[in-house]
Amino acid sequence: MAKTGQQIEDDVYETVKTGPLASVISGGVYKYGTRPRDSKKEDIIVKFVSGSGGEDPIQSGTVVVNIYVPDLDPYENGVSVRDISRCTEIENAANDWVKSLTANKSNYLFRTVQTIYTEEAAEINQHFVSVKLRFRLTTF
Repeated sequence: MAKTGQQIEDDVYETVKTGPLASVISGGVYKYGTRPRDSKKEDIIVKFVSGSGGEDPIQSGTVVVNIYVPDLDPYENGVSVRDISRCTEIENAANDWVKSLTANKSNYLFRTVQTIYTEEAAEINQHFVSVKLRFRLTTF
């Protein structure tokens, strides 16, 4: 039976929460829309983006895992900048995590859609490492 988007998001959330990536950050792991609005910690957000397959025995789609990193104020003058070294560490940890996602751990096959990179979230003085994953799920 085919899974819904929420079920797929739940599966990926559990994979992140129980995996090594969660131990690298200072905050928590959240499903999309549930991260505390004023969080100043390194948090991971898991979001289902798209899926296809319907009742086919193989579903495919995209999920995004974003890892937030608070900006630094190195001169204590109110001007925030990206924490380059921390973002680099998290990008590397995310890359290692993706490489560890093998089919023998679940019914999912994952691969990156694009290079893991860091993007600005200026309105909250943070940046986030973006991991866009394509999944294939066998449901028979």
